[in-house]
Amino acid sequence: MASLYRGRDRVQLHLGMLPGLLVYVLFGIIPSVATAVISLTNYSGIPGLPVNFVGFQNYVQAFVLDSTGLLGSIRDTLVFAVSVTVIQNALALALAWLFTKRYPGRAIFRSLVFMPAALGVTVIGLTWALIFNPSGGPAANLLAVWGGNSAFFGSDTWAMPLVIFVQIWANLGFTTIVYLAGMNTVPGELYEAAKMDGASGWRTFRSVTFPMIAASTTVNVLLAAVGSLNTYDLIYVLTDGLYHTNTLGMYMFNTAFEGSSNLGLAATINMVEFVITFVVALTLQKFLRRREEVLG
Repeated sequence: MASLYRGRDRVQLHLGMLPGLLVYVLFGIIPSVATAVISLTNYSGIPGLPVNFVGFQNYVQAFVLDSTGLLGSIRDTLVFAVSVTVIQNALALALAWLFTKRYPGRAIFRSLVFMPAALGVTVIGLTWALIFNPSGGPAANLLAVWGGNSAFFGSDTWAMPLVIFVQIWANLGFTTIVYLAGMNTVPGELYEAAKMDGASGWRTFRSVTFPMIAASTTVNVLLAAVGSLNTYDLIYVLTDGLYHTNTLGMYMFNTAFEGSSNLGLAATINMVEFVITFVVALTLQKFLRRREEVLG
């Protein structure tokens, strides 16, 4: 694009890009480089304590001395991320397809699905924590009617599934809107042709709708995968990383701000999280882009 501009126009183009570039450098590049540097030190964040370069000592501690904790955290992260990405996109696709139909109350249903996207993480977390409070919460009372009981977010069995459920509930509306926007761009002539060929609703969705919203699928899968790989705030509110919900984000947070406050080790865990996220995002993007080209 820059080749289309000459002289003064090119200067104005670069000046227009400068504010965004500065924001990216200040809040993206510099913190990332600082994290990599801190991971090679014994920085604790406590004023007055010396900061020493320790090389790869933190990496040795993470992968060798504390390997059980790190591997368990990676396992929890992958379980959480895969479950959220698959289920959230499947439900959003179904809802978006439903919202393309005409029926009474459609606008209300759309608003209800999107409503959680307007709420903050703390509000969402505290609301569901109250609902699943084992001591008198609505879920506990309902379960008691059937003679059952559960610790919910305090249960090794149910904590992770419930955290996954809340994460999906919080982000389902945005994912649905993206899919719905993609479906609204599908030419009506294709549906008419499918109808004339006698295609069923499922066959029309599989052969017409789904291939035509490949770009929306790419966006939603990438956002869900990357977002869930880096989630820690909602988990912090709901379980504090306990009961098999200790994702890499929570592991890093607790290492940095609880106990010994080892920011050097926390930065190392963050680098591990970055590498995993980068590899997953790059792999998904390559696969999904290729799929777009084939379907396009």
